[in-house]
Amino acid sequence: MKCRKGRVALKIVLTTLNAKYIHTSLAIRLLKAYSEHEFKDIHLVEYTIKDPVMNIVSDLFQKRPDVIGFSCYIWNIEETLKLIGILKQVMPEVTIVLGGPEVSYEPLHWMKREAGIDFIVNGDGEETFHHLLQELRDDRKFHFVYGAAYRKGEEIIVNPPRPKSDLNTLPTPHRFPEDIPDLSKRIVYFETSRGCPFNCQFCLSSIEVGVRYYDIERVKSDLLYLIENGAKIIKFLDRTFNINRNYAMEMFQFLIDNHQGCVFQFEITADIMRPEVLDFLSKNAPPGIFRFEIGVQSTNDETNELVKRRQNFKKLSRTVMKIKESRNIDQHLDLIAGLPMEDYTTFRKTFNDVFVMEPEELQLGFLKMLRGTGLRAQAAKYEYTYMEHAPYEILSSHMMTFSDIIRLKRLEDVLEKYWNSHRMDHTAKYLIRHVFDSPFDFFQEFGDYWEERGWQKIGHQLEDLFIRLQSFLIDRGTPSMDIITGLMKLDYFLGHKYKPRKIWWDFVLDKSDWSSYLKNIAANPGQISAQLAEAGLNERELQKYTVLEVLPFSLDAVLESISGLRADGGSEEEEADTINLDVSPSSESPLQGAAASGVEESAQPVSSAVAVAEPASVREGRTLLIVMYQQNESQRAQYYTLPL
Repeated sequence: MKCRKGRVALKIVLTTLNAKYIHTSLAIRLLKAYSEHEFKDIHLVEYTIKDPVMNIVSDLFQKRPDVIGFSCYIWNIEETLKLIGILKQVMPEVTIVLGGPEVSYEPLHWMKREAGIDFIVNGDGEETFHHLLQELRDDRKFHFVYGAAYRKGEEIIVNPPRPKSDLNTLPTPHRFPEDIPDLSKRIVYFETSRGCPFNCQFCLSSIEVGVRYYDIERVKSDLLYLIENGAKIIKFLDRTFNINRNYAMEMFQFLIDNHQGCVFQFEITADIMRPEVLDFLSKNAPPGIFRFEIGVQSTNDETNELVKRRQNFKKLSRTVMKIKESRNIDQHLDLIAGLPMEDYTTFRKTFNDVFVMEPEELQLGFLKMLRGTGLRAQAAKYEYTYMEHAPYEILSSHMMTFSDIIRLKRLEDVLEKYWNSHRMDHTAKYLIRHVFDSPFDFFQEFGDYWEERGWQKIGHQLEDLFIRLQSFLIDRGTPSMDIITGLMKLDYFLGHKYKPRKIWWDFVLDKSDWSSYLKNIAANPGQISAQLAEAGLNERELQKYTVLEVLPFSLDAVLESISGLRADGGSEEEEADTINLDVSPSSESPLQGAAASGVEESAQPVSSAVAVAEPASVREGRTLLIVMYQQNESQRAQYYTLPL
């Protein structure tokens, strides 16, 4: 098709393979926003790495594009290459352009590996891709396109790099009308800056020197547009959001004032967080609105020095615990196994050093030898063996054998299932604080057991996770199984929004006792809570929404023993919706003589990850556990305890 001036009108498809459907690609939106004023026929299409290759090929084939641009990352490069090979067979005339961090640093390698790649855009892509489109449409003088690699006959030419973009000249990528219907269903990725001030040798961000910022008023305007149009989760891609204190503080205040229920995720560097920023967030951040991701990686000083990572772990810990004490912000901490001079034993220490802070999530990753990084260039120095293709994960090093790696993989698996998933918060805390020598030892021992039983080869339902943990603990002769099983029952009940239809243990409460307890709760709801008394539920309605379980120990005392902040002894309230009960039951009640009470939280100063003995008060008496469902808008189960 010809334009009025005789130019060829290009039909362009910009696409990528996201890791999950809920993810969105900022990169292809940036490219379209920059070029759409001159190239009107640009289409954005997103797939996932799980989509069948032929489905994607068929979809792209039917769009009949002249140019297809792929945004490439470590998680999608191999699938992208498969696509290109097939696309060039069914659409030999189409021009294939690659960009993104995975292909920017070694364009020659990729163009030699896959003959179907016509061009690679290196670094910031907006200006380079736009210039490339102009040359494809007009004179095809590709040697003028700085920042691009291209083919000239059998030769591959890599042009000099293009100067970095002035971010404030880039049009906003956040205002496409077609994105509005999905804003509430997917994660929006957002950047307020590019670059990183640090020089960690395992990270691609270290390659770019310095940090560039967008104008803060433009950032606020875009964020407000997204929030007002229904965005629910916005993830900031800035490598260190808090590097500029004043910029970060202004942004935090703006988001607090305008969040409208939207959740914001940031990557921060914890050891440079100033006290006044921490105080501000502790006092002003609405609960659940902010989420911080903090890269710890290692607490081994020699390791951090070798990878040029500056980190004050004492300050980092202080920041994490201050934020945790506020209970306003969830924290996701990262570790990397396999860094130089880190062996299995020192990594155990790293893991325990960090776990003592009991972050909401602790992600155990394995070192990846990313193309373009300093550590990949030094791989021989540290005797690294690693996967030839993405994700380039290490297989061994001078300090860590492959056997060590696969053992840690087992630990990682149960860490995800039993800590990060929050399916068994009370149980896991009890095991870590009172039973096992250290958190590392619990997850490693259980991970090894999981592997021995072959469970990694089969799926599981929710109840299977409880049954398997119980099996592991019984087989190793774990003491206090009555307490542990009671906590597992509590966690199982709290893991449901609605009254569970089945349980994984044998229900031993006598039917007549169960009926008697329920009748007295219906007759005396005030002994449970004022809210329940106000609801005025009859016995039949209570039966619909309530589960009862008798525990052979003092649940309040056990919960008190796992409350508090381990790393500094600060106090922490129980996470579940627990109601304090301070009304004695009526003289007609079978609970006569037992004061109804909730969980009294107290500080538990513990300065290390070593297990401590449970208090003797745990063994005094029994507890009636009452769990109720669908009693408020949060749809969270509420539980009450009555000593028997």
